[in-house]
Amino acid sequence: MSDSRKKILFLCDASDVDVVENSFQDQSDYYLTIETTEKILSFGVKKYLNQTVERIQQKPELYDGIVGTHDSSSLFAAILAEETGKRFASVKGVINSQNKYICRRIQRDITPEAAPKFCLALDYLRDPSRLETPFFIKPVRSNISFGTHIIESPEALEYYIGHESLDISLFNQYYLNALAYSPRYYDAVNIATCNSFLCEDLISGVQVTIDGYVYEKTVFFLGVTRAIFHPRSNSFSHHEFPHHLPPALTDQIKDVLERLMPGLGLDNSFFNVELRVDEETGTFKIIEVNSRIAFQFAKTIEAVTGFDPLRMICDMAVGKKPEAMPLESVRQFPYCYNFELHAFADAKILETPIMTAYEQIRMAYPEVSVRNLVYENANLSDFKHNPQSYRYCLLDIPGENREDILAKYDHVVSMLGYKFGPVTSQADHDAVEKLPGRPPAQTKGGGRI
Repeated sequence: MSDSRKKILFLCDASDVDVVENSFQDQSDYYLTIETTEKILSFGVKKYLNQTVERIQQKPELYDGIVGTHDSSSLFAAILAEETGKRFASVKGVINSQNKYICRRIQRDITPEAAPKFCLALDYLRDPSRLETPFFIKPVRSNISFGTHIIESPEALEYYIGHESLDISLFNQYYLNALAYSPRYYDAVNIATCNSFLCEDLISGVQVTIDGYVYEKTVFFLGVTRAIFHPRSNSFSHHEFPHHLPPALTDQIKDVLERLMPGLGLDNSFFNVELRVDEETGTFKIIEVNSRIAFQFAKTIEAVTGFDPLRMICDMAVGKKPEAMPLESVRQFPYCYNFELHAFADAKILETPIMTAYEQIRMAYPEVSVRNLVYENANLSDFKHNPQSYRYCLLDIPGENREDILAKYDHVVSMLGYKFGPVTSQADHDAVEKLPGRPPAQTKGGGRI
C-alpha cells in the first residue's frame, strides 16, 4: 500500500524536536524529515543549502513542502523553497522582517501610526537631536534580547557599540552565509546595516503578541498573547493566552497588520507581531515583526483552540489553506500560560530533568508540555540568553483559571529537578541554585523584548 502522506522537510532547533514529533505522531497527513539548525550550522550553511537544493532539483518529489520555525531555520527554508519551487515565505519577505531597520522603514511608509521614531546608531551619533534620551537600542538583527539596552547618553551608546558589535557580527555570520547562496538575495541596505544597532523611542504599554498567517495574500489572525515580566526586569515570567483587547483596539491592530504584511512582501507565511498597547487610550506601537510562527506559543495556542499551528504551517507548505479546526484528540482549556524558567545569575548546570520526572509530570498532568533548553555539564551562559537572565526551560500549562494553572505550575516545577552550581570558569562565583518563585501578578514589565 502506498504512503499517501505529504512529505515535509521540517527545519527547527534541536530543542524543538520532541514537540514537533509529538505533534505529528498520531496523524496520517504528513511525513516529516526533521533537520536541526544546529546540524546545519555544524555542517556549513552554504554547503547544506547547495547540497539540499541540488538533491531536490534532481528529485522534486523528495519533498512536497519545506518549513522553518525560527529566524535561522525560516531563512534556510525560504531559500530552499525559492530555489526549488516550493511554497514558503519569500526570501525578500524574510529579509524585510528580520532586518529591523528595513522593517521600520517599511512600517514608517505604510503604517506610520504604529511605528516609533527610529534611526541607526551611527546616524544618532552624528546628530543626537534625532531622538530624546532615554531611548532604546537593539541590534538591527538579533534575538533573545541580546544587545538591548536603555540609553541615557551618546557616550553610553558608544560603549555598547564598542563592546557588543563583534558578538553581533559573529551571530549574523550564518545569515550572511545563507544569503550569499545567490546574488539574487543581495540587498545593499540589508548588508550595510545588519550588524548595526537600531535606536528607537521608548514604547510604553502592555506587551502582547499577535499570531497569524498570510495565505494567498489574505491575512488571518489566531489570537493575542499577553507578556508578563519578572518585576523590575526585561525577562519574561510567562505569557497568557488568550488575552482579549477592546474590540475597537483589536480592529485598529488588524487594519494595520492587513496593510503591513503585504507591504513586507509576506505571503504563504505565518507571522507574529510584538506590540505595546495602551488599552485606556486605544493606542499601540509595533515592537517587531517576525515572518514565521511563534514556535514558543504553538502548544499554548493548541491547548486553548484545539488546533495545532505546526500542522497548519505544513498545510500552507503544500498549497492547502490552513485548517484552524480543533483536533479530536486535543482537550481544550479556557486558558494556557507559557512559562519561562530563568536564573538571574550564571551557573553550571548540574542536573536536568530525567525521564522519570517527565513521566511523573505526564501522568499527573497530561495536558502540560515541558521543553528543556539546556544540557548538563555546561554553564547557563553557554546557551542563548538575554542581558539580565538565563532561560533554561519552557512550560505550557493550561487550566480552568489562574489559580488552577499556578497550582499546577508549583507542582510541575518541584518535579523537574534542575540543580545548579558555581560556574565552571569562575571559582569565586557564588553557587547559584535558583528556581523561579511564583509568577508575579500582572505587571507591565520593566522594559522591552
